[in-house]
Amino acid sequence: MSALHTLDVRLFEALAGTRLSPAERDRAIDLCESVVAMVPDLDLGHPGQAARCGAHLLLADVVPGLDPRVRSDLARLCEVAVVKGL
Repeated sequence: MSALHTLDVRLFEALAGTRLSPAERDRAIDLCESVVAMVPDLDLGHPGQAARCGAHLLLADVVPGLDPRVRSDLARLCEVAVVKGL
Protein backbone atom coordinates (compact mmCIF):
# COMPACT_ATOMS: atom_id res chain seq x y z
CA MET A 1 0.00 0.00 0.00
CA SER A 2 1.46 3.36 -1.01
CA ALA A 3 2.01 6.11 1.52
CA LEU A 4 -0.43 8.42 -0.26
CA HIS A 5 -3.07 5.69 -0.24
CA THR A 6 -2.51 5.24 3.51
CA LEU A 7 -3.04 8.97 4.02
CA ASP A 8 -6.23 8.84 1.92
CA VAL A 9 -7.60 5.96 3.99
CA ARG A 10 -6.93 7.85 7.23
CA LEU A 11 -8.50 11.02 5.85
CA PHE A 12 -11.61 9.11 4.73
CA GLU A 13 -11.86 7.48 8.16
CA ALA A 14 -11.65 10.87 9.89
CA LEU A 15 -14.36 12.27 7.60
CA ALA A 16 -16.66 9.23 7.77
CA GLY A 17 -18.92 10.50 10.54
CA THR A 18 -19.26 14.06 9.28
CA ARG A 19 -22.30 15.59 7.65
CA LEU A 20 -20.31 16.93 4.74
CA SER A 21 -21.42 16.41 1.17
CA PRO A 22 -19.28 14.12 -0.98
CA ALA A 23 -17.96 17.21 -2.81
CA GLU A 24 -16.91 18.82 0.48
CA ARG A 25 -15.19 15.60 1.59
CA ASP A 26 -13.35 15.45 -1.72
CA ARG A 27 -12.25 19.08 -1.32
CA ALA A 28 -10.94 18.40 2.18
CA ILE A 29 -9.00 15.34 1.02
CA ASP A 30 -7.59 17.12 -2.03
CA LEU A 31 -6.52 20.04 0.13
CA CYS A 32 -4.75 17.77 2.61
CA GLU A 33 -2.99 15.88 -0.17
CA SER A 34 -1.85 19.18 -1.70
CA VAL A 35 -0.47 20.46 1.59
CA VAL A 36 1.41 17.21 2.22
CA ALA A 37 2.83 17.27 -1.31
CA MET A 38 3.80 20.96 -1.19
CA VAL A 39 5.40 21.42 2.23
CA PRO A 40 8.46 19.18 1.76
CA ASP A 41 9.51 21.28 -1.25
CA LEU A 42 9.57 24.45 0.84
CA ASP A 43 12.62 25.37 2.88
CA LEU A 44 11.00 25.43 6.32
CA GLY A 45 12.51 24.84 9.73
CA HIS A 46 9.50 22.86 10.94
CA PRO A 47 7.75 21.31 7.94
CA GLY A 48 5.39 19.17 10.02
CA GLN A 49 4.19 22.17 11.99
CA ALA A 50 3.81 24.18 8.78
CA ALA A 51 1.72 21.40 7.24
CA ARG A 52 -0.50 21.20 10.29
CA CYS A 53 -1.04 24.96 10.53
CA GLY A 54 -1.52 25.37 6.78
CA ALA A 55 -4.00 22.52 6.55
CA HIS A 56 -5.90 23.81 9.56
CA LEU A 57 -6.25 27.33 8.12
CA LEU A 58 -7.07 26.19 4.59
CA LEU A 59 -9.64 23.64 5.75
CA ALA A 60 -11.39 26.34 7.79
CA ASP A 61 -11.62 28.49 4.66
CA VAL A 62 -12.40 25.83 2.02
CA VAL A 63 -14.68 23.58 4.10
CA PRO A 64 -16.29 25.93 6.64
CA GLY A 65 -18.89 23.34 7.71
CA LEU A 66 -16.22 20.96 8.97
CA ASP A 67 -16.35 20.31 12.71
CA PRO A 68 -13.35 21.98 14.41
CA ARG A 69 -12.30 18.70 16.04
CA VAL A 70 -12.32 16.90 12.69
CA ARG A 71 -10.43 19.81 11.13
CA SER A 72 -7.79 19.44 13.83
CA ASP A 73 -7.64 15.67 13.24
CA LEU A 74 -7.09 16.18 9.51
CA ALA A 75 -4.42 18.81 10.14
CA ARG A 76 -2.66 16.42 12.51
CA LEU A 77 -2.75 13.69 9.85
CA CYS A 78 -1.09 16.11 7.44
CA GLU A 79 1.60 16.87 10.00
CA VAL A 80 2.31 13.20 10.60
CA ALA A 81 2.41 12.49 6.87
CA VAL A 82 5.03 15.21 6.33
CA VAL A 83 7.13 14.22 9.33
CA LYS A 84 7.11 10.55 8.37
CA GLY A 85 7.86 11.44 4.74
CA LEU A 86 4.63 10.23 3.17
